[in-house]
Amino acid sequence: MMMKAPFYFILLASACAVSASEGGLRWGNALARSFKIFDAGRDHADNPYVQEMSLRMRPQYQWGYVDPVGGAGRVKGASAGEGRRGNDEWRRFRIGVQAKVLRYFTLLSDWDIGGLNGRYKYSDGRWTRSRSQAAVYELYVQGNFKPITFTLGKSKPAFIGEYRISDSKLPTIERSDLVNQLAPEALYGISFTNSDADAKWGWLLGAWFNGQHDNLWLEPAFRTDTNAMVGVSISRSFGEQSRAYLDWMHSFVDENCTEEAASYEGPGAQDVVAFTWEVKRGKFGSMAEAMAGFNVTTSAGKRENSENVCGVSLIPTYRISPRVEAVFRYALAIGSNAVESGSRYASTNSAYSSTCDLSQSFYFGLNFYLNPEKTDRARIMLGAEYTHASGHDAMGERGFTGWQYAVAIRANF
Repeated sequence: MMMKAPFYFILLASACAVSASEGGLRWGNALARSFKIFDAGRDHADNPYVQEMSLRMRPQYQWGYVDPVGGAGRVKGASAGEGRRGNDEWRRFRIGVQAKVLRYFTLLSDWDIGGLNGRYKYSDGRWTRSRSQAAVYELYVQGNFKPITFTLGKSKPAFIGEYRISDSKLPTIERSDLVNQLAPEALYGISFTNSDADAKWGWLLGAWFNGQHDNLWLEPAFRTDTNAMVGVSISRSFGEQSRAYLDWMHSFVDENCTEEAASYEGPGAQDVVAFTWEVKRGKFGSMAEAMAGFNVTTSAGKRENSENVCGVSLIPTYRISPRVEAVFRYALAIGSNAVESGSRYASTNSAYSSTCDLSQSFYFGLNFYLNPEKTDRARIMLGAEYTHASGHDAMGERGFTGWQYAVAIRANF
């Protein structure tokens, strides 16, 4: 059973969100405008070098609680009387600067701020709270020369539907496990895409280094055995607010690599293919996705006794009111000892294997938007997810099965 404190917090958060929805809050928009340091049009100050300059901030704090099948016996530290089912953390806290210069270029720098409270993790018989690490999340120059736009530097490769959505706009608190497993992190490289996002046909082509580092402040640090990745995405519009995507990524990873690295940012397989269909009709929205990873890899090369992984993700949404949205997600992942089982708090707080043969999960959520016309501005998110794992890893252990509950408070300016 879910412990009382998080349960009461969910009720309180819901009440606050509903109250805010009736109060007509627009403070998020006002704060966002205050972050814009310079706007040539707004300030009536024509400048041939700098057209706009804005500060950026993305704070996201969240709480999680796990209720695994098997009860206390499946919670880390339970045998020592130190079981912990709850967790909380600064999931993200980024600050940065964005500027439009020389008419055609956008400069962007976003940093993950270190030293904030991270998750509690169990090691050597005790729970300790980690600290978030500082890193350059994105750092690039983008040039818009219609009909082509290029991006050079560290950026997020726009592949796989759930991953393509910014974390400030994601309808669920966490992405599905298979998406997290296959998608790369932000990487250094270059990409080209069509400038018109609403064109009937869209495309993206890019090449990136598989970033890897021991000290996040000292990136980039690249290794020849992880090399690089290339990717292609083609999309087609099927009328207003309906679009299909076909994505492919190939990573040049040395399968014989045996040296484990501190952090590997490339995709989770040598080849990744994904098909996504997004539709919006009035209050209803949906994303349907099928994806597969061939030759599953880690930073130490090919995973032992595992080959390929595939799955689907279905995410329907319904806007109950301008400020309240209901979200459901069904996710399926299949692959012999190749599925990374258990999402963020399940893997941290439960004593299940990290891999399995098959995983199914059902997510139920409510999102409360304090600025309904700009949903990523400020919101409270409530989510519950049930996961069932089948099969066993190489050691004969089962993947995570049970409930996870989470509450998140997120803003983006």
